[in-house]
Amino acid sequence: MKSKNESINLNEEKLIKKLRFHGNDHDPTLVPHPWFKDKFQPTFFYLDGHADLLLTVRALIYLSMRAINPELGSDDIMERNEEEFIHQAMTIANRLMPVGEEALMDHLNEFYRGEKKPK
Repeated sequence: MKSKNESINLNEEKLIKKLRFHGNDHDPTLVPHPWFKDKFQPTFFYLDGHADLLLTVRALIYLSMRAINPELGSDDIMERNEEEFIHQAMTIANRLMPVGEEALMDHLNEFYRGEKKPK
């Protein structure tokens, strides 16, 4: 009969093998920030310039205001651009979604579920 420590070591070894095997299957969504210690920055969040930044911020503010108050009175220009604002918000969400990191998280979840099982 194996001791608790031996079974934990086997479980940890299994996790390490899976992580090594799948370690390069993805592009990390978050990377360490070069200036701020213990902070991360998204890898795939990029803008074409200041105009794109302003459109992005304006889109998020407009959609947030509309979500809070759908009857919010807005001008014709804002309503005319609503589809573009939605597109911009979806682009941001797509760039911030983890790419391939789900498999690594699945292995970690499997490991922790195995740790909680009665021995």
